[in-house]
Amino acid sequence: MRCHHFESGECRSCTLLDLPRPRQLAEGRERVESLLAPYLAAAEQQMESAAWQEPIVGAEAGFRARGKMAVGGTAQEPILGLPGQALSADLCDCPLYPGGVEEVLEGAKVLIRRAQVPPYDVTRRRGEIKNVLVTTSPDGEHLLRLVLRSEKPLGRIREHLPALLTAHPSVVAVTANIHPDHTTRVEGEQEIHLAGAESIAVRTGDVTLFCRPQSFLQTNTEVAGDLYRQAAAWIGEILDEGAAPSATDTPADAPAGASVDLGTAPAPRIWDLYCGLGGFALHIARALPAARVIGVEVSAQAIDGAREASAAQSIPATFLADDATAWAIREAAGEAGPPDVVVVNPPRRGIGSELAAWLEGSGVADVIYSSCNPATLAADLAAMPSLRITAGRFVDMFPHTEHAEVIVRLRRTPTT
Repeated sequence: MRCHHFESGECRSCTLLDLPRPRQLAEGRERVESLLAPYLAAAEQQMESAAWQEPIVGAEAGFRARGKMAVGGTAQEPILGLPGQALSADLCDCPLYPGGVEEVLEGAKVLIRRAQVPPYDVTRRRGEIKNVLVTTSPDGEHLLRLVLRSEKPLGRIREHLPALLTAHPSVVAVTANIHPDHTTRVEGEQEIHLAGAESIAVRTGDVTLFCRPQSFLQTNTEVAGDLYRQAAAWIGEILDEGAAPSATDTPADAPAGASVDLGTAPAPRIWDLYCGLGGFALHIARALPAARVIGVEVSAQAIDGAREASAAQSIPATFLADDATAWAIREAAGEAGPPDVVVVNPPRRGIGSELAAWLEGSGVADVIYSSCNPATLAADLAAMPSLRITAGRFVDMFPHTEHAEVIVRLRRTPTT
C-alpha cells in the first residue's frame, strides 16, 4: 500500500508501512506465537506448528470501520488529523478508510466552517470542536459524531446540519458528544442525538450488528467477521466431539474429552463474556440454534444494539447488561452451575485475576479467548494453568502496525 502522507513524514501511525506485507504478517505471527508458546497444551508443545492455524488476514487498505480525527486549524480552515499527532496536515484521504469516508469528513469540515465552530486549542484550552468520528458500514452508510467541549455551538450546528445531510445522503445518523475535560480521551460520556437513526447497521461476517454511537466496534469489519466465524466453528467442533460436558454433570477432574450424550443432555450452555455488540454470541447462536447462548456486557448501549440484532435476524441469543466477571461468578453459583463453553473477548487489560481465578476453578472444559493484547492474554493464561492452548490464529486486525489480535482455543488439561 502506498501513502503519500507516510512517505512525506506527515503521518507515521502505520509504523510498518515500509515493510512488505508478507514480512509484516510473518514477523507479527512470530511475535505472538513465541509469546504464547509456554501456554500450549502438552501435545501441541511437542509439535508447535499443529496448534497454530493460518492467520486471519483481510485487505491492506480501505478496511477501517471507524475514523477518529482530531480537529485543528481554524473555524474558517479546519484541518482533520490524527489524535496525538501534530495537526499540520489534513488526513481525510487516509488510504485506510473505505470509499465514502473522505467525502463525509470533507462534509464535516464544511459544516464546521458554515457553523463557525472554533477547533479546540489544546495549549490554550480554548475552542469547541475536538474530534470528528465516523463509523462506516460495508453498505456505504455512515454515522457521524462531533465531539464538542460544550453544548454552546449546538444551535449553529443544527442550523447548518440539513445541508450536510442533503449533500451526503450516506450519513444515516449524526450525534454530538460532549467532552468538557482536558484529557487525552477521544470522547466524553454525554451523547446528544441530532439527526437520523439511533444506530448504524454493519454487516459483519454472517450477521448484521447494530452499532450505537458509543458502542465498541471492531476496527476491521472483514477480519472481525472471520474472527467470529472461527469461534463459532471451534465451538461446533467442541460440541460435535462431545468434549464439553456440563461442569455440573461431569467432575472437574474428569479426563479431557470425556464424552456426553448430546441427544439426551440438556441444550449446551455458552456464555459470551464482554460480548459488546454480540458479534461472537450472534454467530454462535446462528450456527448452533439448539444451544443456549448468553452474552454479557457492561455497556447498556452495546446490549441494546445486540438485542436489536438478535430480534431483527431472529437469532436465539440472550443479552444482559452487567459486569461480566460479577455476573459469571454469581450465575455459576446458582442451580444451573457453570456453562459448557465460555467465550471471552476482553478489552486490552485482559480478563484480570478475578475472572481468571474463577475460570481456573470452574470446571468449564473449553474456553475461547479472543485478545487484542497478547501480553495480557499471556498473563491471564499464566493464572489459568489448567487451561491450555490447543489451537490458535494470529489475527491481522491492525495492518501495518505491531498491534496484534489473537484468538485461541483453550482446553482443560490435568495439572501436575
